[in-house]
Amino acid sequence: MRVWRLHSDVRVALNVAPGLHLIEVRGVSGVRRRFVISHVGRDRPWAEWIAARLADAGETDTLDVQLVSWRWDTGVPLVTALEQAMFEAENGVDRIVVVFSEALLEAHAYVAEQRGELRPDLALLGKVVPVRVEAVRLPEPWSGASGPALHDTPPIEAADRLVTAVLGGVAASRAAGRLARTETGGPALVAPRPRLPGHRPDHWNAPARDDVFVGRDESLIALRTALSNGGRVAVEGRYGMGGVGKTRLALEYVHRFGSDYDLVWWIPADRPVLIGDQFAALAVRLGLVGPETDTGTAATVARTYLRRHANWLIVFDNAESSEALTPWLPGGDGHTIVTSRTSGWAAVAARLEVDLLSRAESILLLRRRDPTLTVVEAGRLAAVLGDLPLSVVLAVGFLAETGTRAEDYLTELAQHVTDVLDEHRSVNYPHALAGAIATATSWLATRDPVALAVARVCAFLAPAPIPVGMLGLLDPDLPEPVDRRRGVHPLAALEGISDGTALLQRAIGRLQRLGIVQVERASRFGVRVGDPLNGSNGVVSLHRLVAAIFRDQLGLRGQPDSERQDAVRAHVDALIAAADPGDPADPDRWASWTLLLPHVYAAEPTMSDSAPLRATAVSAARLLLARGDVRSARDLADQLHRRWLDRLGPDSEDTLRAARCLAQTMRTLGRFDAAQELDADLLKRRREKLGDDHTDSLAAAADLADDAYALGDVRMARALDEDVLARRQRVFGESHPDALNSALRLARDLAALGDAKRAAELRRWVEDRDVS
Repeated sequence: MRVWRLHSDVRVALNVAPGLHLIEVRGVSGVRRRFVISHVGRDRPWAEWIAARLADAGETDTLDVQLVSWRWDTGVPLVTALEQAMFEAENGVDRIVVVFSEALLEAHAYVAEQRGELRPDLALLGKVVPVRVEAVRLPEPWSGASGPALHDTPPIEAADRLVTAVLGGVAASRAAGRLARTETGGPALVAPRPRLPGHRPDHWNAPARDDVFVGRDESLIALRTALSNGGRVAVEGRYGMGGVGKTRLALEYVHRFGSDYDLVWWIPADRPVLIGDQFAALAVRLGLVGPETDTGTAATVARTYLRRHANWLIVFDNAESSEALTPWLPGGDGHTIVTSRTSGWAAVAARLEVDLLSRAESILLLRRRDPTLTVVEAGRLAAVLGDLPLSVVLAVGFLAETGTRAEDYLTELAQHVTDVLDEHRSVNYPHALAGAIATATSWLATRDPVALAVARVCAFLAPAPIPVGMLGLLDPDLPEPVDRRRGVHPLAALEGISDGTALLQRAIGRLQRLGIVQVERASRFGVRVGDPLNGSNGVVSLHRLVAAIFRDQLGLRGQPDSERQDAVRAHVDALIAAADPGDPADPDRWASWTLLLPHVYAAEPTMSDSAPLRATAVSAARLLLARGDVRSARDLADQLHRRWLDRLGPDSEDTLRAARCLAQTMRTLGRFDAAQELDADLLKRRREKLGDDHTDSLAAAADLADDAYALGDVRMARALDEDVLARRQRVFGESHPDALNSALRLARDLAALGDAKRAAELRRWVEDRDVS
């Protein structure tokens, strides 16, 4: 038995019985009246709110409330579950509150179809108080019972209706005063828990709710209990299995229980280098720093806030390892969920393994999307799909979009699975999932090649939000068909698509209906209209396992893998370069860069043949430096420089750009000797290639002067700065910003050498000409 606190005046104990989850809400010293609150897992927040409001209304030590989560997927009818709860309760039950919603009615209909209708005895019916939390009609035999409707009702009125129906008018009057003082009157951080379901915290960035989620009641209850006990939970796939719905489970928890928090923040964590940006965005959202604040400072401010406050939830989605994530785990009195494909989280969080769907859950999900399916047909499909949630979602999407009969789909699915196996591929994903994607791919190839092309493009981008505006950017460098004799280039359908066209939107809509992509129409990063990464068209995302299969299957027939994949990669590289937000030092562009960065990393620019993408990659490193994430900037610039030095040579423009950025990071980290070595070589090569007066040559000389000054060789710094100043004045004019900057550097050198008079004269000269 686990004990945790639901409300300040009550204790909660969790027991598990076949077909039931029981939570007992007890007065601290004893009980007199006993109540049962029955619900399906999706309505757990309502059950907790009802229990807390009844506790508010009761006198001290007068109530014993049991929360009964009906496990419909075990085949136990609702009537049986309620009778069992009454039988197991000590000294009988005064009233049974049944939480009616669409989810409960759906489960009730499913079990009734399997087991037949059961009618309770009159003793049970007389104790039932039906509480409607959605606009539903009560089914038989409950339709004659009297009970309140709480949906679309303000908190105080909802509580009054509930308590009046269950405990009577006197108790309702007693509770009203207390609720009025706390539910709406006090500061947000001391409002009663739990809040009325449906409330969304002011500080929230979670993705939209998944409309295909079903079941998982036991896992969600376990997650709720583990968070209440320890504050941190790592959600893993059992046996490292992918596609079981770890992210979907965390997302459902966020939407189901989000009203109980004051802050909910969702952080994509597959690339630790980008986590700091997510905390920085939180600091900006909280109003603690301005958008121009560097990443390190802003992230520190956000984590300090979390340590000092309570009632927050942070989700790290798709974390790679505990070692990489541990430095980012927040302290304080809040909750943290980590989803991960890897194990090894026991030292930092409680582990929760997510398994396949139960067969009943798979059947319900299939029939929810395609009501024409019989239970037998849905069961056969679920068995072939292995109850893997990702496979089931794809199957129901295909059936609903194409109108294919279940028998025909099973036949086609079996053939595609055979094709996958015949290719003798070394795959680390379920063959049924690969077959489901191959089935959808085959259908799209003849009916919607644009949608297929978009899916393939998404497969080579990061498993992160992809701006629709970026997918629609015109690509002037779209490669010609690799071999016209082998058919049309797989991306030729994208030619001529411009940002926001109906053609692209229709393609994305079809992919969403097929279950291939998820779509969110509102940007979560505040990207402004008119920006190249315009968030007004929304963002799409592709599950990493689905993306891996799309990439792999590009070579199943026809052209060799490398040829077809290279063609798609070339298109993706061009799209990323076309979406370059511009000056990485401009804070107004940082929101756009936040969206683009994961895709820059995913494109593997060190190996790309695209010069525009390589330039964007260097700008990404400069962005990290400008935002204060110096070590991440150093790591990226170093990787780019080393790889391009080998592939492109030391005189390549990309190698030289990466070298300068790397030197800047070294100088910022205080490694001036390393920066000097890079800058000296860079200056030599710039002068040999461009001449002494070129802008890039002068910038390299100024950088080398900074290195010399930092290392104590001020005379060398002075000589370099004097030369740069003279050249910039001659080439650009005395009042050019670069010339004025050089004058200030020289004044710095002169002051350090003891020539304070000339240094002061130079500074006054700059002030007289600085028109900015």
